[in-house]
Amino acid sequence: MIQTKKLSQQFYRLRDEADCFASLVLGEKKALLFDTGCGTDDLKQAVEEITSLPLLVIASHGHFDHIGGSGQFDTVYLSEKDWNLLESYDEDQIRRWVKEMSPDREPVFCRKGWNTMKKLDFTHFDLGNLYGEIVELPGHSAGSIGVYFPEWKVLLSGDALTPVMCLNFQNHGTKETQLRTLRDVEQMDIEYYMTSHSEKKMPKSLISRMIGCIEHSAGKRHYAYAYPKPPYSKGWFYLDSMEEEPVGIIVEKKPEGRVV
Repeated sequence: MIQTKKLSQQFYRLRDEADCFASLVLGEKKALLFDTGCGTDDLKQAVEEITSLPLLVIASHGHFDHIGGSGQFDTVYLSEKDWNLLESYDEDQIRRWVKEMSPDREPVFCRKGWNTMKKLDFTHFDLGNLYGEIVELPGHSAGSIGVYFPEWKVLLSGDALTPVMCLNFQNHGTKETQLRTLRDVEQMDIEYYMTSHSEKKMPKSLISRMIGCIEHSAGKRHYAYAYPKPPYSKGWFYLDSMEEEPVGIIVEKKPEGRVV
């Protein structure tokens, strides 16, 4: 069952059984749904219980746990730079993964989800008295994007700005790419951002810590790492700092220097 949290009159967060978050933003004329979750739940029904506004649905990137519910909607926009991921997925494998993410529920995922995908070909949108901008955030994947609301000074970032940066999943970029993204975000006028696997409002101050993490990681000790859920990607983990929010980075290839 989808868990719904109302952050304001216009902003909702929808959490599925696989702990994937979608964001629902209401304007006067349209609503934005950012991400469609893993496909474990009836996300469309949860959205319709909140609003009857016409929906603009955008995926933050092409990893299956953010597009698995796309078949429930007429059109879902995805960056062309992650389009290659759609053809790489095997339907039976995805169904198995979704079932593993929520073993007590029958998956809502259906293969026709990919047929609802369209290439993201716009850079901004108006929901009616609420303006949004598409921001490219490459690193976690080549086609990772965020949605920026200047009026709110809020950035919805998908997985692109998770404090533990994951550069070990399909179509990922390099540390250098991630670093450029972080430096671009550091220049943005935001008060906080929200990722797709946490309910927290992430303070902008985290960005400087993430930049420092990448800069400090060269030659430092990395630990062998295996992601415990589908798609079970392996990598090498460097933990830079703990504080209130741990900051680290996971890379796919074994780095030079000390490893454990």
